Amino acid sequence: MFYDLFISIIFFLSSFNFNEFNEISTCNDDQAFEIVCGFQNPEDLYLSPSKEKIIVSEFGSLSPNTKFGNLSFFDLKKNTRQKVTISYESNEWGDSNCLLEDKRISPHGIDLIQRYDGKFMLAVVNHLPRETIELFELKETANIELIWRGCVDAPKNKYFNDIALKKDGSFYVTSMFDSNISEWSLVYASIFTSNTGEVFYWNKKNSFEVVANTDGSFPNGIDLSIDERFLYINYYFSGITVKFDLSDNSIKYQHLGGGKDNLLVTDSGLWVAAHNFSGLEGLQCDESIVQCPLPFTIHQLSPKDLSEINTFSFSDKQMGAATVALPHNNKIWLGTFHGDRIASFNIK
Repeated sequence: MFYDLFISIIFFLSSFNFNEFNEISTCNDDQAFEIVCGFQNPEDLYLSPSKEKIIVSEFGSLSPNTKFGNLSFFDLKKNTRQKVTISYESNEWGDSNCLLEDKRISPHGIDLIQRYDGKFMLAVVNHLPRETIELFELKETANIELIWRGCVDAPKNKYFNDIALKKDGSFYVTSMFDSNISEWSLVYASIFTSNTGEVFYWNKKNSFEVVANTDGSFPNGIDLSIDERFLYINYYFSGITVKFDLSDNSIKYQHLGGGKDNLLVTDSGLWVAAHNFSGLEGLQCDESIVQCPLPFTIHQLSPKDLSEINTFSFSDKQMGAATVALPHNNKIWLGTFHGDRIASFNIK
């Protein structure tokens, strides 16, 4: 009862600074975006090896909720959503103790890399039926075929968010907060930006270990530099992006601005999606809302020192609450944690 009263008071006091909330009721393009509907919470996007398709992570829910999601792809030539095909083989890439419990998943962050052996590896943060990292070999023809090559169980009580693969098959993953955290503690952390999680590193020999000096307020998006010397990490509650030196586990540069979600290292820079609304405002985007309309900013940052190259801000448009920005052919493609669409805007 006290928690409910506390939330009500905080929500009421904060509402005086809330952004205008205009529900999105159609799938039409507008002056800013080209819209493609037919997705379920397309939270993360990644370009296929041919660069002719976008792999889409369609988020479901966190346990103890039971709403599953999907993996799909968007065909850039046909402008259509397509299903991936998934087959299952032995657990070669993951932890031998991790067993496939259910072929349904609730995907979150994804990453794709070409391994040293030449195979393309797709890693998926998965929340259901339990917290795991699912590992697939990706083969691309006219379609996307995934071959399950194993999984890794998360440490006890950890909720993962995003993942960054290395060419040897090991990976870094953000732990956003513990599954047993109280609602009170999470609200407190969102207001006062206290630490809730950290980054883990996993390999087959040593399993998981915490990466020192990565603890922060809601670790979110993560990616590796091309040479694998640096991590780029987003912290949602504190709004910080950091360039993290793996040689001495230290932060070299920081960028502040908005609630930082996913990020991608690309040839054109570091692309970061940030929310221009509070966590309490986000509560307005409940299950009754088809597409969350809340404002966001896309930052194009220099991978060298996180200085701003470009910034694109949007509000009251046909796309809201963007979680990822994927550049391709003078367009930026966007996904969202709560919605039925992906969107693109031109940058040339």
